[in-house]
Amino acid sequence: MKLGIRDYCIRCGICEDLYPQLFHVNLDEDVVEVRYDPVPEELEETARSAMKDCAIAAIYMIKE
Repeated sequence: MKLGIRDYCIRCGICEDLYPQLFHVNLDEDVVEVRYDPVPEELEETARSAMKDCAIAAIYMIKE
């Protein structure tokens, strides 16, 4: 499983606050970074929760 962040992400930091094992808000570059590519199998359920919890649905699964 791979995650992506849509361009309309507002970098509010909710993903990093709730799921720091998966996301990092890079304020220097003004982007949200996914820590894994691909997401480890043991974090896939967490990644699905993150997609649901994003305030503006900017986190998505990349189809391989």
